[in-house]
Amino acid sequence: MDCVKGHSPQQILQTLLSPKFFPIGIQIRGGDETMTGIDLSSDEQAILKKFKNFFTCSQQIINATDTFFRETNQIPIIFLLSDDVRIRQAALKNWQFSLECFQSSENKCQSNNSSLNILANSNPVFHISYAHNRMLAFELGIFDNFLFSLCEQHIFSSASGFGRFAAFASLKLRNIYSMSLNGQPSCQNQSLSLTEAGYYWSGI
Repeated sequence: MDCVKGHSPQQILQTLLSPKFFPIGIQIRGGDETMTGIDLSSDEQAILKKFKNFFTCSQQIINATDTFFRETNQIPIIFLLSDDVRIRQAALKNWQFSLECFQSSENKCQSNNSSLNILANSNPVFHISYAHNRMLAFELGIFDNFLFSLCEQHIFSSASGFGRFAAFASLKLRNIYSMSLNGQPSCQNQSLSLTEAGYYWSGI
């Protein structure tokens, strides 16, 4: 897979904080084995197909909220987090968010809601269990959680606890979507309210 240049942490933070955009956060857990890079597929289409339900769900959220976007003149974007750099690079190659939209004084990409605007860093992440500098890995993980908490809507892997804290900390009164690997390609019946999610996952 050809490497794609993604967005810097500064660009991601500025975009998520901008009132021009409505950020939807997707967190996908590829698994700890993705940190080793051993015998991993580089087939871009196979990777996207494996996690298609996450991206399909985000598009369904955008389609269902289209009237809101027109009324508020906001642009929906997808902030993608994943421990697997291949997922982020494949998504960026297909749907990379253009910073021209951010820099433009007019919402030139407003009418392009049929295409996902992926905002993501394309560099490998440090896992606290495998990194030589564990403190740096911890700090970067905390920062990613903070960025994820800035999103208005959250979709994350049901097999991962990484995205849940950020979703709760954001205190957005919108449903949370928990998706499984190779799950049904739809958001239908996949969401929980913040209250239900807190009780279901943590007993809050």
